[in-house]
Amino acid sequence: MTDKKLTGFPSIDKPWLQYYNENAEEEANDIPMDKTVWDVIEESLYKHIDIPAIEYFGRVISRKEFIDNVYLWARVFKSLGVKEDEIVAYYGPFMPDICYMTFALNMIGACPYFLKLAISPEALAEETKECRIAIVFDQMWKNVNREFSKDRFEKVIIAKITDAMPAPKKTIVSFLTNVRGKTVIPKGKKYLLVPNARKLAKRYDGEVKTAFMPKRNAAITSSSGTTVGGIVKGVVTTNESMISMLYFEIASGLDKLTKVGDHVLNHFPPTAATSVFSLFFMPLFCGETIIMDPRVGEKDFYNQVIRLKPNVILTTGSSWEAFFNRLKGKNDMSYAKQWIVGGEGADVSKFKKWRKIIHDAGGSTIYSGYGQSEHFSTVTVETQTASNEYCKPIMSVGIPMAGITIGVFNDKGEELQYNNRGELWIKSKAVFKGYYNKPELTAKTKVDGWIRTGDLAEIDENGFVYIWGRMTDVTKLPSGREIYLFDIANKIKEKEYIDDAIVLEKLLDKDATNLVAHIVWSSSVSDKDKPQYLTEIMGTVKNYEPDVKLIAFAVHDRMLPYSQTTLKKDKNKMSKQMDGFVQVVAGKIKPLQFIVDKNGYCRIKNS
Repeated sequence: MTDKKLTGFPSIDKPWLQYYNENAEEEANDIPMDKTVWDVIEESLYKHIDIPAIEYFGRVISRKEFIDNVYLWARVFKSLGVKEDEIVAYYGPFMPDICYMTFALNMIGACPYFLKLAISPEALAEETKECRIAIVFDQMWKNVNREFSKDRFEKVIIAKITDAMPAPKKTIVSFLTNVRGKTVIPKGKKYLLVPNARKLAKRYDGEVKTAFMPKRNAAITSSSGTTVGGIVKGVVTTNESMISMLYFEIASGLDKLTKVGDHVLNHFPPTAATSVFSLFFMPLFCGETIIMDPRVGEKDFYNQVIRLKPNVILTTGSSWEAFFNRLKGKNDMSYAKQWIVGGEGADVSKFKKWRKIIHDAGGSTIYSGYGQSEHFSTVTVETQTASNEYCKPIMSVGIPMAGITIGVFNDKGEELQYNNRGELWIKSKAVFKGYYNKPELTAKTKVDGWIRTGDLAEIDENGFVYIWGRMTDVTKLPSGREIYLFDIANKIKEKEYIDDAIVLEKLLDKDATNLVAHIVWSSSVSDKDKPQYLTEIMGTVKNYEPDVKLIAFAVHDRMLPYSQTTLKKDKNKMSKQMDGFVQVVAGKIKPLQFIVDKNGYCRIKNS
């Protein structure tokens, strides 16, 4: 830290500013507050007009073509009668026409709602009750057909992965899709395939640009944070908040990690603000080319990185782990400039190993970061001058960007000093407007301009942020005291023979706290040592927290399961697992299975 005297409170000291230019804070807040997102992006597209905007399955889409298509879709929506402030629902992955539609809706003053892909039928009905137009990816039609087929939806635009593909590949993929029966396209006048919808542009030749209006809804993304009851939270952002994020990144010098013409991999769906901002808005703003491929499978991501050689990648710790697990032999990674671990982070040991692999392969490094949908993406990130020093048992997610103020608070709303754990709060011009049609939930999350993240964190004297986990990841002991399950998992992960672990509660009865550990062995562990190690883990947990019982283990191969929707560790799937568990009995590992009784409690089968 510099010679500046610290008060002890991060939100006042802002120690992270030492890593930025002297005027970074002022630059970050010198933001145009009278423009739409499309106004700003259109200017940048023309500024870098010779740089391709998108590469999609081998097809190169120029910035001029991109601009023309945005105006085309603006006329399409106008011909369909879309009005200012109207909400248009979208369900599916990112594809070129979805990119055009996003900006077209912004241009005419309407608002896209990128629906959560794992949304329940009940939540889908509630979240789209004000929509009359929907857009859906054809291969996901079965997930929404019951709702989108209702009469209240006047038009449904059907997008296909082949819409913007080059001709030879389009023919092959269309054939294979039809043969495999992956899609059933509905019949009727209300359903418009993208090529037919584009023809409607000819019906409208009036003005398409709508004047800027303060605090207008610009986009709705879906928060990945957990809420009691699993409530879907549509996060409403404005033009001002989106543009603020662009300026924060520039003022923080993050654009200097890459150069104009570099390639950014976009394989995330647009449901989260992170993918919309970091992998879509920001590349277009900075003159980079987006490599767009909506496939998110483990093998798909590996092939995208190895074959397409993107300079910029942002994905979750689980996705990176799967990638590095597949990596064999010598590889050239000289193209790696800004590879980032976000979403759920990664363990220190894995992160250090990945950094060495990239460095030895000629690449720059891999960075960690942290974002919030309620802050329209990035909050903290590592930089070339502010990098993880591994001074705590968990890795840092970097420092706040210029223009952002953070602090750690207790349950009374009092800020805590450095190196104390509490709830992370965030304040800046990029904070969200509110949750869509959820004023009570908004009031609980947005307090006096601050966002309450629901994440347990701490901040050190240099401004580095450490995220321990979700504050809801707790269990209550019979005494009434609450403990964090990730703290117990971290104790297990301290063992050199454990590669990864997650601890979950198994509700066997109301008078005891029973836990199970989902673990991955280190590759060097032999079968003969496993009973001893499991017994040792149980003793470690008992010593750390005497009031809990670790009753079983579920052993997973290579890595913990992760969701193909969120690309994060799939705690929901693991919490529902009933078989595949083991216990140590008389020094031997024995299989174990749970069943659920009529009262909803789990019990061990045949016990």
